Amino acid sequence: MTSDPPRIRPATPADLDAILAVAAASPEAPHWPPSSYEPYLSPRDPSTNPAPNPALLRTAWVAAGPNLGTPSLGFACATLLADGQENRCELDTLAVLPAARRHGLGAALLSSVRAWAVEREARRLTLEVRASNVAAVRLYEHSGLRREGRRPRYYADPEEDALILGIALP
Repeated sequence: MTSDPPRIRPATPADLDAILAVAAASPEAPHWPPSSYEPYLSPRDPSTNPAPNPALLRTAWVAAGPNLGTPSLGFACATLLADGQENRCELDTLAVLPAARRHGLGAALLSSVRAWAVEREARRLTLEVRASNVAAVRLYEHSGLRREGRRPRYYADPEEDALILGIALP
């Protein structure tokens, strides 16, 4: 990592290759096909694509290198179900390049998702994480999320339980 801090910013379609590279370098991250990232990277135009009821909003954030030519070091994707009641935000994926870990990027990405969700009046933030991913569980718990349950055999390759973590949002 460079001495200049990376910038956390909303992701755009131009970030797709970097996001795929971070995911490929992160064995614990889901390995989605490129098309799965499209709803997170391309804002919905309400004039041509009205929101479903309840609204399903998506966002993606990248930890961009400090210089324009520096590739992304990490990313996060989240979905908000704006149903007017629970307004739950789900952190769908978060990954940081192995060489860039333990520098606060995961916490900064999570904080950006959380702020985005609060701005949209989400009342809860939840996620699933591999039970064996101790570093991620520590990050989430240090950020205030608490264990709320377990999903047996939720993950494949290898098969593993997921821990469900969540937090009420202001």
